[in-house]
Amino acid sequence: MSKRALGLIFLTVFIDLIGFGLIIPVMPSYAKELHASDFAVGLLIAAYSFMQLIFAPILGRLSDHAGRRPILLFSLAASAIGYMIWGMSSSLTVLFISRLVQGAGNANIPVAQAYVSDVTTAENRAKGMGLIGAAFGLGFVLGPALGGFFVSPVFQHFITSIIPGLDLSTHLSGLRLIGYVAAGISIIDLILTFFLLPEPEKRSQAASERFSLEPAFYFETLNNAKLKTSLLIFFMSTFAFANMEATIVLLTQQKFNFGPFENSMMFTYIGLLIVFVQGGMIHRLAKKYGEKHLIAVGTMLVSLGLLLIPFSPSVPNFILLAIALALLAFGSGINNPSNQSLLSKLGSPEKIGGILGVGQSLSTLGRILGPIIGAAAFQYLGYASPYFIGAIVMVVAFIFSFSLPNLNEAKL
Repeated sequence: MSKRALGLIFLTVFIDLIGFGLIIPVMPSYAKELHASDFAVGLLIAAYSFMQLIFAPILGRLSDHAGRRPILLFSLAASAIGYMIWGMSSSLTVLFISRLVQGAGNANIPVAQAYVSDVTTAENRAKGMGLIGAAFGLGFVLGPALGGFFVSPVFQHFITSIIPGLDLSTHLSGLRLIGYVAAGISIIDLILTFFLLPEPEKRSQAASERFSLEPAFYFETLNNAKLKTSLLIFFMSTFAFANMEATIVLLTQQKFNFGPFENSMMFTYIGLLIVFVQGGMIHRLAKKYGEKHLIAVGTMLVSLGLLLIPFSPSVPNFILLAIALALLAFGSGINNPSNQSLLSKLGSPEKIGGILGVGQSLSTLGRILGPIIGAAAFQYLGYASPYFIGAIVMVVAFIFSFSLPNLNEAKL
């Protein structure tokens, strides 16, 4: 039972990230069609993360009492509704509503993680949690790739040729199609989960334990001399990446005349490089050089990538942009898992779940503030300003990385 259950949980998280990946590259174009400002685009992205911050603990705790399966079904239904609203959006207000509903529906990662805890033994739990991480990476790669395919002229010509009367002649109607595709994928997952996913035989209190930390624990963790630098780098790294994520499409539209197809391919390129680093390199690099050194290298690569992006010439080719994005992807792929690994090794076993939970909270805060500040800077200070801000933040993170504790020091 556990193999089938883990496969379905993998599918649920995978589809969540496919939906996220489908939407992100085309959302600024959609919002602009509905007369959104650059700052409003940032708010749209932040709204999704804000709802995840609110609903993740709610859904997690509910799943401990009402069951994993019903909460997963609810979240998948909410995601499908959010994507359907996206497809029907005719105003910026409705588009905001769709993002809020999507964020609430996709706040089901704690439920998925709790399910893994329920159906795995202590010996294979890490492998089960690794499946969730793999679903993240694959979904982030496949989502933009599928988005690029569905907004490509080739697909739109094909679909209109086999469905008489379907009008995808306008730019806006092509962007709406993405919402219906994402909704369809969520509905398929909803059906599979309804018929195939069983409720765990023994349900733990894993989700409630994750979100039952007292405020004193947060302050104690943030003030801990061995942990606070790593946690701060967590926040800064997520902030800088989310800053880029919210504004890169605005930049490529303005400077390079990219459309939704080109932007989807760009996000696929970034995702492929991150998965390549995290899947094939990071383990060997960590064993050879250690997490502390990798965090320093990763933060500096991200800073260099961010700095180069606005200086990339639009003609005659995009080689410098490709190099800048590669530096960003490699740096992020090295820095983030190395920092998470370092935290897990510095913390004592009985506290590590809570410590990583604090790190996740800071990461979510970065995903909220990054798009808001980045988009505001883009609109009011110029297209290069978000990348200068992000680069400066990552230079500070690079400097902080030298004060990270060595693993041979006494653990907590």
